[in-house]
Amino acid sequence: MTVNARAGRGRRAARPHRSRPAAVRFELRDGVAWLTLDRPTTANHLDAELQGALVDACTAAEEARGARVVVLAARGSVFSAGLPRGCQRPEPAWPDGVRAVAALTKPVVAALHGDAIGYGMALALACDLRIAARSAVLALPEVPEGTLPGGGVMARLARIVGPARALEIVLLGARLTATRAAAWGLVSRVVAAAHLHATVVETARRLAARGPLALRLAKEAVTAALDLPLGEGIRLEEDLYVLLQTTADRREGIRAFLAGRTPRFGAR
Repeated sequence: MTVNARAGRGRRAARPHRSRPAAVRFELRDGVAWLTLDRPTTANHLDAELQGALVDACTAAEEARGARVVVLAARGSVFSAGLPRGCQRPEPAWPDGVRAVAALTKPVVAALHGDAIGYGMALALACDLRIAARSAVLALPEVPEGTLPGGGVMARLARIVGPARALEIVLLGARLTATRAAAWGLVSRVVAAAHLHATVVETARRLAARGPLALRLAKEAVTAALDLPLGEGIRLEEDLYVLLQTTADRREGIRAFLAGRTPRFGAR
């Protein structure tokens, strides 16, 4: 912005306006879309601004042809402390960041370096894999406080750990350490905080090296199976297998195997 020098005589010139950094940072590196919650001073509370930025970042990750895997991380000491203080439910007009993460067709890895509380836990469970620092805690404090958890967390929780453990977490507000969460299947792997980033990077790169169409179809089959009778789930699995056989990626996989080289998948 250009400042008028004459108008500025006798008083301090106006400073150029600086827009506030996005609440969610998006970076694409080596086939991995990194979405980083970037409001550490608010404990990454899922307010309208952050959820709107998360929806935008998810759209960018879904549309980016070079992105085969998505990592959801956060800055600060907390992954997310949930909704803003005093807010029991998002306003109807707010964007739905949790739903946007759950709707991604690409595999999503959550890097839980710190606590995931309330809606923050809902956000973590919307991801496909969760890798946690040993110091991280997951909790749903809503029922002991006289309200109910949201963000689809109770439905996803019951599907992952079963109704008995889900009720213990929801009704008692039990705080799960990362180690206990791993034992219950909520977390895929627990590592020292100093090793979390490297572990997430290695996991994401391993996934990105796989066939992107196979990754997406496998995710679709597993996710859809939760809502289908067994027979329909098996038929879907078979249909997706047949579909994959018609793709260029499948032919490339066979050629690479026969030639003893690394496949060069093109998501076709």
